[in-house]
Amino acid sequence: MGSATSQARAGIDEALRAQPQAGLEDARELFQASRAIERSSQVLASLGDPVSTPDARAALAHRVLGQLGAPARSIVAHLARQRWSDAADILSAIDGAGIRVAVRAAGDADVAGEIASFQRIVASDAELELALGGLRGTADEKARLVQQLLADKSSEPAAVILDHLVRAPRGRRIGAMLRSAAAEVAAAAGRSLATVTTAREISASQLDRLRAGLERQYGRTLQLQQIVDPAVLGGLRVSIGDDIIDGTVRSKFTDLRLKLG
Repeated sequence: MGSATSQARAGIDEALRAQPQAGLEDARELFQASRAIERSSQVLASLGDPVSTPDARAALAHRVLGQLGAPARSIVAHLARQRWSDAADILSAIDGAGIRVAVRAAGDADVAGEIASFQRIVASDAELELALGGLRGTADEKARLVQQLLADKSSEPAAVILDHLVRAPRGRRIGAMLRSAAAEVAAAAGRSLATVTTAREISASQLDRLRAGLERQYGRTLQLQQIVDPAVLGGLRVSIGDDIIDGTVRSKFTDLRLKLG
C-alpha cells in the first residue's frame, strides 16, 4: 500500500462520521458502487486521477452513481476527494466503508464469526471452494450458491458482505479473501480476530481464560474463533494476524523429527 493510500484511508472514518444514519441498505449500495466503478476502467481512472481536482472527482462520483441513495453517493464522493497511490485502491476503500456500515448495522450479531465459519466450510470442501472461487460460473450463480449455503442461518449483514465478496473477487483466492474479510469485520467492531485450533472442542470458560491472557499479552480486544482439527492431536495453535503460537502435539512431533534428522 502506497503512502498516499495509507493517508487517504483515514478518509473512510471521516466519510462515515458524516453519514451516521447510514444503514445496511447503504452498505449494499456501497458494494454496488464498488462493482459498478470496477466495470468502467475510464470512471475508475478518473476517480483516482491525481491531476484532476478533488471537487471534480467528487462531482463525477455523484454523477455516475446518481441512481444510489444519498449516503452511499456522499461516502464515495468523499473518498474520491482523497489522493490514492493507485486508482484501484479506491475500490478497496469503498469496500471497507461498506463493511464498516454493515457492521454498524449488525447490532449484536457476530458478523466476523459468521464469515470465519463460512470460510471454514468452504475450505473443507474442494468442490465448493472451486465453485465459489474458480473461473467457471457467473457472479450471480456464485451469489445464489452463497445464499443457498447460508439458508437464513446467518445475519443479514454477513450475507450482504459475502454476496459482495463472491461477486467481486478481483483476482483474490476465495480462502484468503474470506479470512481477510473476517479480520476486517472484527477490526470494524473494534476487535482483532484470533483463531484457536484444537484437537477437540474446549469449553467457553477455557476460551474466556485464553482470551483474557492473550488480551493482556497483546494489549488489545480479541475475538476468538475456535477450529476443531483432530490432526493437531493435542494442545492448541493460536493465530492472530501474522503471529502464530503453535503449541500443538503435532508441531512438537514435527520439531522432534527435524532434530533427529
